[in-house]
Amino acid sequence: MPTTPVSSTPASPGNPREALVDRVQRAVNDVSYPAHPGTLIDAATQEHADPEVLEALRRLPDEAFGSFPEVSASIVAALDARALPRREVPG
Repeated sequence: MPTTPVSSTPASPGNPREALVDRVQRAVNDVSYPAHPGTLIDAATQEHADPEVLEALRRLPDEAFGSFPEVSASIVAALDARALPRREVPG
């Protein structure tokens, strides 16, 4: 089943999140869905994906993804969660 592009415009060099999602999509383009993270990681490894792509896939929750947009949303959510500043607890 062909994948649906995340957006109709190419990722801009100024937006690293979109650039990462685009690289992940290219690395797992031939995957059939539903797919688990292990399947996506295997496909990306076979495509010689860069370490950042593999790391993004390793951070996915262990669940079946029904489509690439679900994978993309999970990657973006993980990136956003990591970008939030940590609150310091008063001691």
